[in-house]
Amino acid sequence: MAEDEHQRRDREIIRTERSLLARLGQAIKVADLMAVLMVLATFFSAYATWRTALVTSAIFAVADRPFLGVQQVNFEMDDPAHPIIMVDYKNFGNIPALDTILSVHAVVDGKLIKPAAGAMSEIDAGIVSPNVPHYFYISLPSDNYQAVAAGKSNLQVHVRFVYKGPAHLMQLCYFERFAYQLQWNIFQASGGDDRCGTEVF
Repeated sequence: MAEDEHQRRDREIIRTERSLLARLGQAIKVADLMAVLMVLATFFSAYATWRTALVTSAIFAVADRPFLGVQQVNFEMDDPAHPIIMVDYKNFGNIPALDTILSVHAVVDGKLIKPAAGAMSEIDAGIVSPNVPHYFYISLPSDNYQAVAAGKSNLQVHVRFVYKGPAHLMQLCYFERFAYQLQWNIFQASGGDDRCGTEVF
């Protein structure tokens, strides 16, 4: 009888120990899960902080840089024998553009028109202040103009800026093509990009 009592107590102790071990195992699993969740939460928090810093940096980089562009391209016909193309350009940003090089070229039927003797197609514009209108003129040979005005030739004006922001760290670029639309007597944008290369166009 005493032996049965002893075996029964042993079984209860074993059962209790197993129950305690099972509870301990569950607690360890929960603790491991919590640790993994905390690591994941830390990772995602760090990633969100990094993304926020990246976006903030991009916003400031865009806000604190010049944006050169063309406001309008027109024909100046004060002297019909010597037609002139006027490019009205501007810094649309809030920061001055520095070391600005501007080049403007007329292209008729896919061929670059060389400037007349003494005329320039490229200038060192230096500092281009924000929200101030600037102008550049190029002449078009009369025979080319007559062909364009008669609808026999196609005219494009290519405008390119290479410039820097106030930090002088990065070279910025703007290139755009303007196609002359005879029926409306306007120059219309027809492509461009903001990647700087060594090629002229």
